[in-house]
Amino acid sequence: MLTPRFEVSQDEEFIYVKIHISNIRFSAAAVEMVVNDSVFIFSLPPYYLRLRFPNSLIEDERATSEFVPREECIKCRVPKLNKGEDFKDLDLTAKLLARLGEPTATTAANLNLKKPFLIEELDTDSNENDSRVSQVEQEALNYDWEVPQMMPSLETSLDTTVKYGFNNQYSEQLTPSLENGNDINELSAPDNLKPDDRIMERMIKENIKFDMEYYANDYITAKYLPEESSASGLANALLMKSSFQNAFESNSSKEHVDIKFTQEEHDKMADLPRRSYIIDDPRPIYYSAMCILFGYAYELRSFDSEVNVESAWCIGKLAPQIGCLDSQLIQSNNNTESNMLKVVVLTMARRSLGWPLFRHFDLIKATWNDVYWILRCGKRAVLKALLATRELFRKHDIYYIYCKILLDDLCAWVLRDDGCNDNVLRNLAHALKQEVQQLSKKDIVFEKILDNSEANVDGEFEFINLEDIEGWADETYQLSIQ
Repeated sequence: MLTPRFEVSQDEEFIYVKIHISNIRFSAAAVEMVVNDSVFIFSLPPYYLRLRFPNSLIEDERATSEFVPREECIKCRVPKLNKGEDFKDLDLTAKLLARLGEPTATTAANLNLKKPFLIEELDTDSNENDSRVSQVEQEALNYDWEVPQMMPSLETSLDTTVKYGFNNQYSEQLTPSLENGNDINELSAPDNLKPDDRIMERMIKENIKFDMEYYANDYITAKYLPEESSASGLANALLMKSSFQNAFESNSSKEHVDIKFTQEEHDKMADLPRRSYIIDDPRPIYYSAMCILFGYAYELRSFDSEVNVESAWCIGKLAPQIGCLDSQLIQSNNNTESNMLKVVVLTMARRSLGWPLFRHFDLIKATWNDVYWILRCGKRAVLKALLATRELFRKHDIYYIYCKILLDDLCAWVLRDDGCNDNVLRNLAHALKQEVQQLSKKDIVFEKILDNSEANVDGEFEFINLEDIEGWADETYQLSIQ
């Protein structure tokens, strides 16, 4: 059976479902339309459509269906049980398609999962589901973004397989892509390194990749050479205003920003996995979303809101959850840092000074401001940005593996009612804004060999921050123009 393309709208009394059917001979006798509480079922072989609505419908003499030959569609009208009730998110057609416990041919065993995230829920009480969503919303208001501290425990699991990806549920997926030239990967042995080892290797690579002269050049260009800065695109990158900021500021309601999806985006949502997830702690997933959104926003800023063939590579390099499979971000034995948002902000700052075309402190802060506006616009904006990011990876012959282990599930989780939560996003946006406002150039520190003389035979590393580098760059520039 085929799932047809469809659109849903409403008025005070009815739900309207427009179902597109192409290249078939229409037969009224073959059409079946069934309404069962919140479930609407349409069947016209070879098409079959089952939609689960957020509120109840009723099947009576007011329910109609009409074939429109010119548009090659069938228009169905179904009465609401409660007249005047507002059915939310009808434009998110993938949410209507998804049913809890969607059976799939994929099993936990052949996905190498740490724990099953495909749950068969044979029956779902809508009141029970609403209660669960309300509970998640209440918990969201009380989220705290500090690093949880606990006593270290001995490893008791018999499963020694290294896990990574969405909710640490995948393993042994990266090696084939390395053989095909996966140049996003930063790890020496991604399928074998444990989380703490990934963090260590990531930080070493960040120190190696950071180029003081490259950073100093961008700093001097932006500060003293406006013509060169404008010609290179750096000036525009620093001044650009995010489309999400425009959407938020132009919206009449600051609680619910009206983010629209194109038909292409609806089709992408329909391709997402339909799964239920067991998630012990959702905070690392929010951090992953933030890092990926940062990479996407950085790329848009750098290239005047456009993407290019290198965009997936750049986003993958920036997001540690992709390039380094690192969703933990901080060593498990770190007892000095308690603010996890600060860790996220500093990690992305370090990475954005090593790989992208433009490497500038003000660009980092501007990009975090873009992420703030995406979060403030709510889960629709987050989903829109993540879908665009996912598409960059999905179309690539090698990088698509990151869709399989992270981006597909992340987008599906954001879409679900019991997944990403608007209250959490609002809470997170405000906490992020405070953290970025406090970020200083002294906070961004690298370990480099500063003394290249023969006396430093051991190659001793020294700590240097952005403020030190900018001071050195200013002095050098002033001497050069005298």
